[in-house]
Amino acid sequence: MNALIKDCLKLIVITLVAGILLGVIYEVTKEPIRIQQEKTQMEAYKKVFPEAEKFEDLEGFSPEEASKVIAANKDNTVDDHEGDEITSVVVAKDGSGADLGYIFGATTHKGYGGDIELTVGIRTDGTVTGYSVLEIGETAGLGMNANTDEWSSQYSEKKVDSFSVVKDGSGSDADEKIDAISGATITSKAVTGLMNNCLAYFQTLEGGK
Repeated sequence: MNALIKDCLKLIVITLVAGILLGVIYEVTKEPIRIQQEKTQMEAYKKVFPEAEKFEDLEGFSPEEASKVIAANKDNTVDDHEGDEITSVVVAKDGSGADLGYIFGATTHKGYGGDIELTVGIRTDGTVTGYSVLEIGETAGLGMNANTDEWSSQYSEKKVDSFSVVKDGSGSDADEKIDAISGATITSKAVTGLMNNCLAYFQTLEGGK
């Protein structure tokens, strides 16, 4: 019995020490992690809005309201994307404080390899400035090409109501057409559907103009 009690006490001590150490490690690493996350986020903002001097959270933004807009955006020109999420909206401003456009933090669950998380920029006139990838787990050499400037540039400086994915190489024929990544149509549609939902939500911010 005494041996059992001793073993239990040892386990309790080990658990307490481990808990204390984990707490210390968390406190030590918390601030560096926060700083790195902010740096990564700012780099994403600057990629889609390099001319912006300031970034401010959109007052009154509601992810729940954004979800309603996404659910209503049935005519997405690609596969069903009702489950997409817009988790944040930031206003990009110039040095004088004038609004340049919006930056959307958005996630789709339609990726071939899992969630795809983007930072999407749209000017106040509706022109898409592009996107930056925050999270992606697609197949190397195929879907991962969505994280390259060569493919993602198809969306940049386009002013459209929505995009569509084509597989016949006719993407250069019209602004709204996006050439699918060879061998990665699912990824192409995932990104495009998410971009379309950002455009749909943008229309609500700009009064539908």
